Amino acid sequence: MWRIWLKRVAIAIVALYLVLVVGVAPYWLAGRAITRRFQFPDKENANLTPASFELPYEDVSFRAQDGIELKAWWVPATSARGTVVMVHGLNRSRIEMVRRVPFVHSSDWNAILLDLRHHGASAGEATTFGVKEKQDVEAAARFARERAPGPVVFWGVSLGGASAVLAAADDPGVTGVICDSSFRSLDDTVRHHLRLFRGFRWWLRIVPSWPVTDLAIYWMGRRGGFDPTQSNVEAAAKHLRGRPVLFVANSEDRRMPKEIAFDLKAAVGPGAEVLIVPGKSHGGAWRDGTAAYEAAAAVVLGAAGTGAVTAAAAQ
Repeated sequence: MWRIWLKRVAIAIVALYLVLVVGVAPYWLAGRAITRRFQFPDKENANLTPASFELPYEDVSFRAQDGIELKAWWVPATSARGTVVMVHGLNRSRIEMVRRVPFVHSSDWNAILLDLRHHGASAGEATTFGVKEKQDVEAAARFARERAPGPVVFWGVSLGGASAVLAAADDPGVTGVICDSSFRSLDDTVRHHLRLFRGFRWWLRIVPSWPVTDLAIYWMGRRGGFDPTQSNVEAAAKHLRGRPVLFVANSEDRRMPKEIAFDLKAAVGPGAEVLIVPGKSHGGAWRDGTAAYEAAAAVVLGAAGTGAVTAAAAQ
């Protein structure tokens, strides 16, 4: 009799494991990533605005193609050469980019700093890892072109970098891109982060990479209303050929390893450059290596400021 009960208990344990780890966990992880509206406590930039750097600015709003209302700061420059659309990372807001604005302004470029959908003061019910966020970047570019003539450059960090590349791939009129700490694709970064997650505690290793990763990606798409395969930044980067592009990474960033920057550069080909800044942070290259970053960004802005787009970029 005890053997029968032992067998039943074992079956119950296995069934519970399958329900929790294979059923509940992917759905829960997807929900945390997609629908949770969390904003990182950005103490480094808390309460900063362009006015903190004695720069004039205006609170503006506009809508993405799908109707989502977006909030932003418009920072005009005198005799501007063009406009830089500045895009923050996941669980951040426009203030993440504000310390870069004095450099952009002193380089004679307007700046527009937007809150992506489901972030900051903007509307939206889900984060889609660049698939719909690229519409936000495109909307900011439209606003910039209506406000001021001249070339448009995209500059984004992490999710913002991915969104910038995806948007620029669809807009050959964008004359330059700075992409800092991006991922290759949603599929790639989910698999990478699950490996990191399993390494935090020994007991987390009971969560198997397969099929949890595939199920989590599936639920992310379902719960966010998007196609996860459309978040392929590496594929989109191929459409940036012929334009000045800079990929930036921290040397010991565990979340987005520096190898990603080199892979994205290879996808673009000639005209793309990589800047690796010493440091362990994710998205902290501007703080960790300001002088080198400014010099590399100045090259992109200088080349993009002509407003010329080569035949390769237009294809």
